[in-house]
Formats: sequence, C-alpha cells, structure tokens
Amino acid sequence: MITYDGADSLLERCLGSETQNHNESLNSLIWTFAPKHIHAGPKTIEIATFFAVSIFNEGFIPILKILDVMGITIGPDANAFAARRDEARIERSELRTSEASKEGRTARLHQRTSENEHFEVEEGFLYEAGIAD
Repeated sequence: MITYDGADSLLERCLGSETQNHNESLNSLIWTFAPKHIHAGPKTIEIATFFAVSIFNEGFIPILKILDVMGITIGPDANAFAARRDEARIERSELRTSEASKEGRTARLHQRTSENEHFEVEEGFLYEAGIAD
C-alpha cells in the first residue's frame, strides 16, 4: 500500500466540495479509473488507486513507466502527450494558486451573492411553503 506523510491533510482537501478543482481531487481520479456505477472488485479499486495516486502526485509520466515495465511499447506520441498534459496541469495549478486569481474568484463570488440578494429583495421569493394557498 502506498503511504504518504501528509495523507491526512491531502484527503481533508478532497472532502466534500472543498477542492479547488475536481481534476485535483484524488477521489475523483480514482473513480475515473473505476466508475462507481460499474461493479469493480477490490483488486481493480486498488490498481485504480495506484494509478490515481501516481497521476495526482507525479503526473502522467509514471503511468508510462508502469506500462513500460509491463512490456508495453511506448511511442514518442505517448511521451509527448504525457509531457503536454503534465505541463498544462502545472500551469493550471499555478494559475489557480496565484493571488490575483484568488482575488478574482472572491470578487466574482461576492458579485453573484449581492446580485442574488438584490433579486430576492426586488422580486421576493419565487417559491416558499404555502405560496400556492
């Protein structure tokens, strides 16, 4: 079993809707490889978890190494694809963690919240208990 010293803090980040992005969620990656609506045995879930942890921590290059160890020939296109995906993932992560990006998200959230409050005050509630009476 793969262990990680910061596993508790990593998993706490993945709980509920507190992740910054579903693609960064370890749980989401696991269910990408072994969807919940398709029955999978414990070994399949374990392998899906190994793949998800590899991608989550290191990107797609370790997956190519796993395939190579299994005797599967990896071509240059697969290497190029994995490198592009990893670069895009890192750029996206850096953009999301930038202070300007955080401030922008916070400002948009406050804007939407104030607009919704304005509409509720102006129009009243569109639905509430006993409204049809």
